Amino acid sequence: MKLGEPGVLPTTWRGAIGKAHQRVNIVNYEKSEEIVNYLKLKEDYHKSFELLDCYPGCGIWSRALHKHLEPKTHVMLESFDNYYSWNKDGYNRDLNAAKIIQVDPYKWKVYNLLERYGAYKPEHVPLDQVNKSLLYTGQFTTAQGGQLLSQFITCIAYRSWIQKFGRVRMLLWVRDTAAFRAVATPEEPSRGKLSALVSLFADIDVVAASDGNDFRSQDTKTGKFLERIPALRNAPIKLSVGDTFMKGPLVLLDVKPKEQREWESEISTHEMEYVLRNLFITPKMQLRTSINTLGAGAGEHFGQRLGHLYDKTTHQLTPDEFVEIFREFRVWPYKPEHLFDLGEDDLDSRTKRDIIQFV
Repeated sequence: MKLGEPGVLPTTWRGAIGKAHQRVNIVNYEKSEEIVNYLKLKEDYHKSFELLDCYPGCGIWSRALHKHLEPKTHVMLESFDNYYSWNKDGYNRDLNAAKIIQVDPYKWKVYNLLERYGAYKPEHVPLDQVNKSLLYTGQFTTAQGGQLLSQFITCIAYRSWIQKFGRVRMLLWVRDTAAFRAVATPEEPSRGKLSALVSLFADIDVVAASDGNDFRSQDTKTGKFLERIPALRNAPIKLSVGDTFMKGPLVLLDVKPKEQREWESEISTHEMEYVLRNLFITPKMQLRTSINTLGAGAGEHFGQRLGHLYDKTTHQLTPDEFVEIFREFRVWPYKPEHLFDLGEDDLDSRTKRDIIQFV
């Protein structure tokens, strides 16, 4: 495969990457620069921070961030063979501060090993401040992207994963389906658990999105969510089909964890997770019905305390109203004993070896 010169896309680059991987990428460098400038990242991140970059893919977004912000360390995690070679030996091989490691960032323990062996060393920052020593980005545009986005927001709630270092900002490329689920408001009938979590624990902005008009003429459901809600329809920066590789709908989300609130110290994350998970089993039912998913006798107990919310459906509840439910659930003497466990995946020996040998 011909990889060309650093920072140059040869005319045959699409063939060099190959079409075996269905990950949508942004491939317009000028558009990437426009986005970086719009975000004004230099005000908070410049030279003295570390950039953790997952699934860089074609590497255009990664290069724009690197050239603009000059991080002291730029850790790129890429699992796909062609993308890994493309960045390491071709397009981004001239980025001196970059460490390009062939591992799958979908596996949680990868981050523990990277930290243990010193691939990145962020500072620990109090939760009343944004952690400006670490910036996280990634292109999560496969079918797993929505699941990962949900887990990332859950990690903010748990103060786990990279969020254990403080409030780490995340710039996440996702497909329109995942973005729609994340930014839907209580007024949206399709609102679900993910958007409820987002409203509780993060401020999230749609920075860039594909133009829905580019997909409207297609006889498919592709891109149908781009026009469904104002946040996607009115994105500050619009992407054309030509700006992407694999030509799918693409959205950039700017995720900023909120400061820790008083109620978070009162309510365990297991209790919160249990309530949200069960109530959103029936998101379009009134709370007088969905409250029964919390356990036997819940309807009678909570009716005396939360009756003023009973006419609302689950998806219509505001963050403050969810907190009200969390607090009542916490003191309910008959709540289930076993609520929720967040498991970790195992890493294969090759992944561990690659990290250890590289670092």
